[in-house]
Amino acid sequence: MGIGYKLFHPEIFQGRLSKRKYFEGWYYKMVSADEMKAIAIIPGIALFNKKERHAFIQVFNGIDHTTSYHRFDINEFSANKRELDITIGNNHFSKKGVKLDLPEIQGEISFSNMILPQASMLSPGVMGWFSYVPFMQCRHGVVSMHHDLVGQTSGSFGLTDWKDGIGYIEKDWGASFPKCWIWMHSNHFDVQKPASIMASVAHIPWMGRFFPGFIVVLVIEGVEYRFATYNQSVMKCLVFDDLVLLEFKHHDLHLLITAYRGETATLHMPVQGQMTGKMSESLRARLEIRLLKNDHEIWSSNGTTAGLDIYGDTSVLESSAWRK
Repeated sequence: MGIGYKLFHPEIFQGRLSKRKYFEGWYYKMVSADEMKAIAIIPGIALFNKKERHAFIQVFNGIDHTTSYHRFDINEFSANKRELDITIGNNHFSKKGVKLDLPEIQGEISFSNMILPQASMLSPGVMGWFSYVPFMQCRHGVVSMHHDLVGQTSGSFGLTDWKDGIGYIEKDWGASFPKCWIWMHSNHFDVQKPASIMASVAHIPWMGRFFPGFIVVLVIEGVEYRFATYNQSVMKCLVFDDLVLLEFKHHDLHLLITAYRGETATLHMPVQGQMTGKMSESLRARLEIRLLKNDHEIWSSNGTTAGLDIYGDTSVLESSAWRK
């Protein structure tokens, strides 16, 4: 299997277990139909040197704001070379569902009706043509913007029926997370049709300098709207104690996002292949979204049970004027 296959299938395992200072992780967000249960399960690997290398599964309970980090021998990790199919110990992760055998949660959750981000030769993933750049510090992929859940789990997390719940999957891989970033996601909106948004603004090292890169994917009733550094969109960004204001423009489209912070929990994050960093994330944030075309509103809604990260000194990302 060549590099080209991996490039056009960012969801599969991109690395090699022989690498050093490398991490790769998948982010499975699952919310029950009544939104009373919300979890993020994060399987991955951390490869620093011959001694410090392991597989892991993080569990984030978004309702009571607790997390746990389960460490596994690297030999307990295996990955299919052709599709997303990851095994860590007795736990299994794919595009079809998850099988969990952890102290706080056991059982199976199946996925269906996935809504995938658009891809093309010029834009094989949500990173656009940056997917072809070989020296990026961290790469990002979206596996599923929105899918249906069914199944049951038990354990200290509680007996949960996931029928009619909604899920989301993304992933990251590389050496380290960025110096600072803002990330948000929701697929629970006060509208009947499926809708989902992922927005990310981050410090991107580039040839000895940096730029504030951004990717926004909004899907409404099967139609995708994308705002990104690589498609000549422009951005405004302001961060306050209790909220974040983001605006994006691409041709005749104008997207406005107000993200209200929720209570957070602490997760491990990679630093040069070691999971020694700490970050705060919420699964109880709230988003207000407005989409305009030619200055006329064509869609608006409020997103609940939203994921929200605000990490580092975000002042380098902020601007009250339009910028690329």
